[in-house]
Amino acid sequence: MGPLQFLAWNSPPLTAEFVVLLPALVDAGTAVEILHALLDLPCLTAALDLQLRLTPLHQLLKPMASCGRVTQCSEAVPILLQAFFSAVTQFADGALINQLALLLLDRSDSLYQVPQYEASVHRVLSSQLLVLCKLKPSLVVELSRELLEFVGTVSSICSRASMFTCVVWAIGEYLSVTCDKRCTVEQINKFFEALEALLFEVTQSRPSADLPCCPPQVVTVLMTTLTKLASRSQDLIPRVSLFLSKIRTLAQNPATSSVHSEEDAEAIRTRATELLTLLKMPSVAQFVFTPTAGVCQPRYHRDTNTALPLALRTVSRLVEKEAGLLPG
Repeated sequence: MGPLQFLAWNSPPLTAEFVVLLPALVDAGTAVEILHALLDLPCLTAALDLQLRLTPLHQLLKPMASCGRVTQCSEAVPILLQAFFSAVTQFADGALINQLALLLLDRSDSLYQVPQYEASVHRVLSSQLLVLCKLKPSLVVELSRELLEFVGTVSSICSRASMFTCVVWAIGEYLSVTCDKRCTVEQINKFFEALEALLFEVTQSRPSADLPCCPPQVVTVLMTTLTKLASRSQDLIPRVSLFLSKIRTLAQNPATSSVHSEEDAEAIRTRATELLTLLKMPSVAQFVFTPTAGVCQPRYHRDTNTALPLALRTVSRLVEKEAGLLPG
């Protein structure tokens, strides 16, 4: 019996020890295999339990999801995934980072149906996807085809909202010439059109069994990413401005209360107003949404005489004025 089988069968007492052992097992040659194994650990527990009953796996695997031992094992997986990524990100090169990112996208929709397991694993996978993007900002350009496919369907929102939100945020953050000189206007326009169509679908359609109510954080991150992309391909600014105006008006409609709470609708209205105000000043929008590398230096945030604090104060006043919080 291998170490993962011991862990699957005895996860509560062995989890802490395996967190210590895991970095020694992970290298460039084993990383992808071990990540698959960790995500399938509850399945391995179920299979081992079924071996003791000599029962066909395909008949009993689904009902075994509520087995106490399987549940215990599933609770260990998020902890182990955190340890895995802490180890693998110490040595991962560009090729391995791409492999891991693709694996996260693929496996986020292919997990054993243990109660609460998907949600807890999705939280880890989505946060680690952002870590991979930060390690390799060019990842978004290099995996543009796969990312477009991921965000191209509503099913991604319904089944894995946290993962979808992080992917959309990463697109807005890293799809730029600043992060990868290979980024083209055509790529930006393709992502814009895909996300625009998706946002239209989730905001204009009534909730149904096939399309549940879209979480407000998904709506706001879609709006923000569309605005970021438009600031980098400025022919899109009139188009996104019109769309944001429609969304703001829709969020003010009393009928919206049947879809979103008043608090959620207010969050959508506020974000739409902020973005529309920025888009009235394209150069400021580009500065805010796609800052140069130097802007990340601490002095740009501490020194009130530098450009960033001044720009942010100006933008804040304009947003407040637009919202009616300041006199003309």
